Amino acid sequence: MPEITIEIRPRKQFRSYLERAARWACLVVHRRAGKTYICIQDLLAKALTHSRPGPPLRYAYIAPTRDQAKDIAWGYLLSFTSQIPGVEINRADLMVTLPNGATIRLYSGESYERMRGLYFDGVVIDEGADMDPAAWDSVIRPCLTDYNGWATFIGTPKGRNAFWRIHLQSLQDSSWFSLILRASDSGLIDSSELSELQKSMSDSMFKQEFECDFSVGRPGAIYSRSLEHARQQKRINDDVMWFKELPVYTAFDVGAPRNQKVWIFQPCGDRINYLESLTGSEDCGTPADWAGRLMSKQYRYGGHFIPHDAAAENGGLWQDGLIRGGLTGVTAVRRQVDVWDGINYGLDAFPRCFFNVSGCSDGLEALDAYHSKEERDGMTIRDIPVHDWSSHYSDAWSISHQAINAGMLIDRSSIAKKIRGPVKVVSGFRGL
Repeated sequence: MPEITIEIRPRKQFRSYLERAARWACLVVHRRAGKTYICIQDLLAKALTHSRPGPPLRYAYIAPTRDQAKDIAWGYLLSFTSQIPGVEINRADLMVTLPNGATIRLYSGESYERMRGLYFDGVVIDEGADMDPAAWDSVIRPCLTDYNGWATFIGTPKGRNAFWRIHLQSLQDSSWFSLILRASDSGLIDSSELSELQKSMSDSMFKQEFECDFSVGRPGAIYSRSLEHARQQKRINDDVMWFKELPVYTAFDVGAPRNQKVWIFQPCGDRINYLESLTGSEDCGTPADWAGRLMSKQYRYGGHFIPHDAAAENGGLWQDGLIRGGLTGVTAVRRQVDVWDGINYGLDAFPRCFFNVSGCSDGLEALDAYHSKEERDGMTIRDIPVHDWSSHYSDAWSISHQAINAGMLIDRSSIAKKIRGPVKVVSGFRGL
């Protein structure tokens, strides 16, 4: 390999990041500060200077979508490597291979399963608030195990979500490097331009984008304000209990295994207690799997609510599958004319909702991230809920409130159901 000399002249605000010794890092940085720029330089420097035995070095930059990764980081990567002799560029895979065999590749967070089983020596995760938290927990983090790989999380606040939790951990754990850079302190944006930006934006938007304020919900946030009120009123805690004497209900969103979500809830007088939020997986993806999983819990179920298109009469297999698995009271909610109907039922009921924080952490994070965006067709402007990782838990949440609003919460546990064919007996706890 030819001798390569690299020179990085970082902004002074980021020098401490480049000189860090910590394995984990979190950079909370205002817009237009250059966080992606410096992280791509850091990836390149480490890819060229690190050495270890074994297979070639492998690094990754991960953005919420492939288009975002390409738009934000690909140009930087090409520019920084253009003067290095022997570099191989794979435009189809958004990957460069350096003369020492090390690779740096851009990945999409929405297709995080494609990284399962790989190894990485280092990763940069950009705007992790827009990714399914399972991407880090179940796929990316294990990829760093083989060679003691490192990770850097970068982003601008979008409410109290996974990125916010990473930020808190970086502040509290001495093994992390943490940097928070506000526009009012950094000096990276001219003061006159910053004043113009502040005049042209709402106060909350300016605080979020340029002052790194996590208390501001993301643009178009649907449930964030209601969740913030619930936190202030201490309706999200670990003291929310279930009562043996009262029936418990479930609300489903169905689809591919990792998109299957279930909320377990129990009405108690005027309160609605949300006890658990559950997700599907490759090991729990069929109706029979879910029936066994739910029956193993110590609840007496009054009913199970599924989307209208999962009902047997609509060609769905879930209703029959759950019943054959041993569940009773599996009922489809009627089709909503507009997705906002179910959302508004949930918003109206939010002041009555209490959450067991340990059981519902993933679902709460999804509700916090659920948001809408404007769509224009030339004549009208509509707010459309964004379909992403957070929408599956949010759709299941909506199903629970559609059922409540329709008066469907009668105790169905003793109502016999006629089903086609023999009943498959699934062992497990059937309630108290």
